[in-house]
Amino acid sequence: MSESRLEMLAKFSEGLFAEASGSGDELWNFLTRAGAPMLGCHAASFFEADEVKKTLTFKTSIGPVGADLVGVSFTYQEGVAGDCARTHQALLVNDAENDLRFTNKVDYGTGFKTKCILSLPALAGGKFLGVMEFINTVSGSFSNDDLLFAQAITTLTAREVYIKKLEATVKQLNLKGESTINNLSGGFIGSDLEGKIIFFNPKAKEIFETGDDYLGQNVVKLFQLCPDLVNAIGAVLKQNKTVHRQEFKCSVNGKEKMIGYSSINIKGIDGTVIGAGVIFQDITNI
Repeated sequence: MSESRLEMLAKFSEGLFAEASGSGDELWNFLTRAGAPMLGCHAASFFEADEVKKTLTFKTSIGPVGADLVGVSFTYQEGVAGDCARTHQALLVNDAENDLRFTNKVDYGTGFKTKCILSLPALAGGKFLGVMEFINTVSGSFSNDDLLFAQAITTLTAREVYIKKLEATVKQLNLKGESTINNLSGGFIGSDLEGKIIFFNPKAKEIFETGDDYLGQNVVKLFQLCPDLVNAIGAVLKQNKTVHRQEFKCSVNGKEKMIGYSSINIKGIDGTVIGAGVIFQDITNI
């Protein structure tokens, strides 16, 4: 007994999940290679979109001439895929030769004969990522059920690719932020909203003459270094009270130091407050 579309969708989801550790390119390749046989297609391609240049580029392609097409680009003004890119609408074309949106440039250059097409927009997070096309089903024509199934697996893949892009962006921002904080000329100590220390840069260790960075510990642990540090971070966390260019005295290994500091809210990439921090310098000899 043949599989139902629901069973195929479940199988596709499992396979996509298994591929999730790969790159975005690998996920598009999985959609192309796994989706085509599920739809009984002779060929399939994913076109990556460049929304600035308004172009589509063959990112992955299978079929009689698929390998020859990878890397080829064209504008949104060309073909069924171009129309899909312009409108962000799924298209079902069962008579490509007589459809005004179809262009035979690829067929002419490769000798391939396009008969029917499913063209699906890959959308996720409000972003247009590209167009997925399934071409020439063995049954001779695509059904509306084929269209819905193709759109479902395209959307699943697009969301997974979008998540990977977000994760990569956040990782880059975190690395950039950590590098900036670690190279500050002054000390910086920060905590999350629960009071767990998430930043303790090298200059902070130098000023307080400690080998411990206190990362992962609660801010109350800083009492052994300097009670005023805890008060400064606590005022931000509990009262949303920040200060600019204040001072406090602190005993460090028997030496009294004068610390100049400012306290701040730490914000995430979306602008929401995710913690509190203190920026400071040793101004004892200034």
